[in-house]
Amino acid sequence: MTIYHRARRAKKKQLNKKKVTTCLLLGVILCSVIYLLVSNKIWAIEDENVPDTATSEEVKEEEVAAPIEEEKDELSDVEIPATMGKYEVLGQLVIEKIGVTKNILNISEDASLKLSVAKLYGPDVNASGNFCISGHNWNNMLKRLSEMQVGDIFYMINRETKTKVNYQIYNMYTCVPEDLSCLDQNDDGKREVTLITCNPGGLTRLICKAREI
Repeated sequence: MTIYHRARRAKKKQLNKKKVTTCLLLGVILCSVIYLLVSNKIWAIEDENVPDTATSEEVKEEEVAAPIEEEKDELSDVEIPATMGKYEVLGQLVIEKIGVTKNILNISEDASLKLSVAKLYGPDVNASGNFCISGHNWNNMLKRLSEMQVGDIFYMINRETKTKVNYQIYNMYTCVPEDLSCLDQNDDGKREVTLITCNPGGLTRLICKAREI
């Protein structure tokens, strides 16, 4: 009996040691898990407060790359009449290279073209689209338009807004009067101007096309 009890006590002690060891291991594991969870939470909070460098740099690059739409010149001191004869004045065409400063009338017909240049087709002055102007090949009108070259610059002023927009010539050519392709509005939403006058003899037309710069 004594040997039996001793063996039983020894076995019980061994079981108790295993339980203690197991409890200790579980405690260590539990502490490790809690530590990892707390550490990750702290890091996550700290990361929220730290700006994303790559994202910030991308935003800066986008801000730099984004085109800046500049306001056009406002000419508050320019005086443009509201009418010429029975015609409304839309604005003013200024081609400094050939000494042209003409009010743009709202209708292109024989009577208006004797007074000045006139709108033939298109949107408002300096609005998005292809604004087409016709004028006689006279000394005080567009006689010297043939002296203009690709790359030359002129501008228009809107009478109501008093805003000035510069245009640069990108094409000049001659066509027959029946060719109306110069009036096309396929401008991709940009501002364009087309100047039209007769070549000497009146059998062909001189076309001068320009885009906003």
